[in-house]
Amino acid sequence: MFVLPTFGLGVIASPTFTSVFDDTLTFPTIQVFDNESEFINDTGADDYTIVHAKDTDKLYVWETDRWYLYNNDSTV
Repeated sequence: MFVLPTFGLGVIASPTFTSVFDDTLTFPTIQVFDNESEFINDTGADDYTIVHAKDTDKLYVWETDRWYLYNNDSTV
């Protein structure tokens, strides 16, 4: 897993050992996983955690109790 830089806004969650997400990172976090299966069933992410899955080339944003999926299919 590769972790991109985060914004230093302070830690907003206590550590949890049942999650693949690194709670030592500050909010918001942006993480990159090789496979969607590495995180998709995890419910331990902080709100607005952004994830990119290399195998699907999609962005995922965690909010409240689910992942919101954004297709990476547009060009600028």
